[in-house]
Amino acid sequence: MDAVLFEQLRPRLTAISSRIVGSDAEAEDIVQDCFLKWRSVDLATLATPAAWLTTVVQHQSIDRLRKRARDAAAHVAAELTPEVAPALPEDELLRRAELGEALARMLSHLSPAERLALVLHEVFECEHADIATALGTRPANARQYLARARRRLRQAAAETDPDCGEKLNRDLVRRFQAAINGMDVPAMVTLLGDGQPLSVRASANDACYRAAA
Repeated sequence: MDAVLFEQLRPRLTAISSRIVGSDAEAEDIVQDCFLKWRSVDLATLATPAAWLTTVVQHQSIDRLRKRARDAAAHVAAELTPEVAPALPEDELLRRAELGEALARMLSHLSPAERLALVLHEVFECEHADIATALGTRPANARQYLARARRRLRQAAAETDPDCGEKLNRDLVRRFQAAINGMDVPAMVTLLGDGQPLSVRASANDACYRAAA
C-alpha cells in the first residue's frame, strides 16, 4: 500500500524537485532517494504522508543545489590557484649561493655589531632595545649600527665580487641558513658576533630576550 501511494505521488514529487534543481534527471534521482527513505518510515506516525513526502523532496532538492554550488566553487578555486612546482635542485643551489653571497658580503664589509644589528632587526624583527641589550650598548647606538650597516651594504652592492659567496665554506653557510630557518637568535649571535675568516676552504622578540640573557 505504501508503494502504491508513493507511485501515485511520484509525478508530483518529481515536478516539485525539477522546479528546484532545474533538471528532470536529477529530480528523478532525488525522488528515488526519497522513496528509499519512505520505505523505512512507519506510516502510522505520519498524519499527512503526502505533506511529509513533499517536505522531504524539497529538502533533498535544496541540498542538491547546495552541493552543486560547493562543487562549482571548488572547481573555480582549483582553476584560479596556480600549481606550485616542486623545488628543483638548481633552485636550492641558487638559494644557497645567494645566501652565501649575502653572508660573505656582511662578513667582509660590516663589523660584528653591524652584522648583528642588521640581521636581528631585518630577519628576526627585534626591537632596537632588544638589539642594544644583545650588543651590550644603548638603543641609540643600536640604531647607528643598523644605519651604518645598511649604508655600507649599499656601497658594497656597487662593488659586486662574483666570487664573494665562494669564499665561505659550506658549513658556515649551512649554519647561517639553519639559524634563520629556526629563528635561532643565540646561534646567530654566535655566528656573526665573532670575526669569521673569509677564506676557510674545505615570536622574534622572545628570541631576542633569550639571546640577551
